[in-house]
Amino acid sequence: MKTVYRDAILLLMMCLFWAINYPLVKIAVMYENEFYVLFFRILFALILSLILFPRSLILEGSLKTQIKLFTLSMLNIVGFMEFWFIGEMTESASISSIIIYSYPLIVVLLSIFFLGERVKALNFLGIIIGLFGIFLIFSEEIQVHSIEGLLFLILSALSWSFGTIFYKKYLKGIEPVKINTMQFIYALPVTFIFAIISGPIDFSKLNMYFFAVTIYMGTLGTSIAWFIYLILYRKYSVSKISSYLFLVPALSVISSFLILKESLNIFTFIGLGTIMFGIYLSQNSNFKN
Repeated sequence: MKTVYRDAILLLMMCLFWAINYPLVKIAVMYENEFYVLFFRILFALILSLILFPRSLILEGSLKTQIKLFTLSMLNIVGFMEFWFIGEMTESASISSIIIYSYPLIVVLLSIFFLGERVKALNFLGIIIGLFGIFLIFSEEIQVHSIEGLLFLILSALSWSFGTIFYKKYLKGIEPVKINTMQFIYALPVTFIFAIISGPIDFSKLNMYFFAVTIYMGTLGTSIAWFIYLILYRKYSVSKISSYLFLVPALSVISSFLILKESLNIFTFIGLGTIMFGIYLSQNSNFKN
């Protein structure tokens, strides 16, 4: 029972760390574009991982192992985040959140086909209700500007979903701490290339505020949060964890209100309640199972 409570605390920490990234990204892009923000985020994530776990490098692993780690990095970090940023170049943060956080539904469906997991109808219903809660929160700001942008957001959600499945299916024998470090190592040069392509960096804008924000996003918001993600998905089924990810956009709305003073409305509170009910329904199904 103590382990369950500990894992529940870790899950809430992961969701909170990711949620706080949302308003901080809005601050960071005031100084530099999203692609450089992501590069520094991954850089600081890697630095923290190496400081905390200096022996987490797996350079002695076989070529097959390295290919698997590279693939996970491209799915979990590069594809997920780069496609997200490209999509948000034309689409609003609201439509982005709805598309990206279709993840719980997508990954549960994939887990049935690729992992052979059994999922009850009540679990599906809870996930759909949770996704509807996200829709309610952002319902007043939904507007699609570009089909291309929408497609990139869908690719982002798919990349994250397939990354989860790939991790559970092919990387069972490697410690999460080592996987975490290596996915940042492989992602760093690729995110740097994307940043360079996006345009030259303006060093005059990289002040203490920019680095304070990106250091948080890289350390707690990326390195620690992804480490928790890897630990929890190693221990539990996809359907057991995925619905809780609806807490991320829910908490991001609250953190944006506290940090950026963004307004809340009646749909925000109805949406939050709907998300909590969806999570309860989904997890109640898991407990009965």
